[in-house]
This record gives sequence, structure tokens and C-alpha cells, in this order.
Amino acid sequence: MEKTAIKLNTEEQILDAARKVFIKKGLSGARMQEIADEAQINKALLHYYFRSKEKLFGQIFDKALNDVFDVINRCIYEDGDIFVFIETFVKQYLTLIKKNPFIPNFIFNEITTHPERMKHLSMQFKINVPAFRIMVERNIKQKKIMPVTPEHFMIDLLGLCVFPYVSRPLIEEIFFKEQQDKIENFLEGRKQHITFFMKKALQA
Repeated sequence: MEKTAIKLNTEEQILDAARKVFIKKGLSGARMQEIADEAQINKALLHYYFRSKEKLFGQIFDKALNDVFDVINRCIYEDGDIFVFIETFVKQYLTLIKKNPFIPNFIFNEITTHPERMKHLSMQFKINVPAFRIMVERNIKQKKIMPVTPEHFMIDLLGLCVFPYVSRPLIEEIFFKEQQDKIENFLEGRKQHITFFMKKALQA
């Protein structure tokens, strides 16, 4: 195997291991030794590829965040049916968040603890806002949905999708104490519930 291929394979091995550790422990709780152990490499090799835990997390987070907004933008069409958008968006977005549950909490943590980083973070939010506005306004004109501003629409939709993952420990404690299978079924059921709820709320 060529050196380049070996390097890429090792990097992917490290990133996959780090993703698993970050999901379990978060950025603050994760340790480089844990990541090295998960990747089945020594800590020195881990530091050779990624000098710090923050740099490693940053690469994983950037990739995951770009995937999130790719999902959003793939659902947006200027002449699209808003109800098809809702169903497609909710299904794809929640599937992606389930694979990367650290994204919502990390964003909220950045907002509250490092507000100065928001300018950099906001540059990664590449939603096709103009096309989304046109889609919403066209569906309103066609009397498919009630009048609503695109901003309220998107924030309502994102809030319904994200909140259960941000508040998962609280939801587990209140409703699903020591019932792991039920919380997973609940989160999966959110896809159908949110789609139904949003469609009913917006119907003209």
C-alpha cells in the first residue's frame, strides 16, 4: 500500500474512533488516550496526525456541519412543494443528527461560552436562503399553506427537530428512565410526528 493511501486510511481510522468517543463523552470529556485506544494506535501516532483534541474535533465537526447543510439545501427547490420539503427534510435531517448527536449541543455550547466565535461559525451556515424564501412565498401564493415568514418556518422546523437531542438527558430522566430502547424509539418516531404536526399547522 502506498504511503498516501496508508495515511488516508489511518486518518479515517482516527476520525471514526474520535467520532465515537466525542458522541459518548463530548468535547470536554473526551481524552486523546481514549481516542488512541479506540483507534487501536499509540498516542504518539495520534498526535502526529492531529496535534490536539480541539483540532481533531474541529475537523469532525466541520464535516458533520457541512453534511447537515447539504441535507437542508438538497431539500430546497424554488418551485418545490412545501409538504414534500417538510417530509424529506425531517427524515434526512433527523437521520443525520442521530449519527452525529454532538452537533446541536456543541453549537449551543459555542453560543453560550464562546460568542466571539459565532462569526466564524455563521460562515459555515450555507443554507440557500433566497431559494427557500421563494419556495415558501410561492406555496403561500398558491394557497397551499397559511401566510408565514420563511424565518419563523425554518426556526420552528429546526427547533422541533433539534430540541429532543439537546435536552435528551432531561427527557430520559422524566419519561424514559433506564429504558434505552424506548428513548430510541421515541426519537425515531419524531420523524413522523414532526412531519404530521408541521403539515397540519401550515395548512391553509
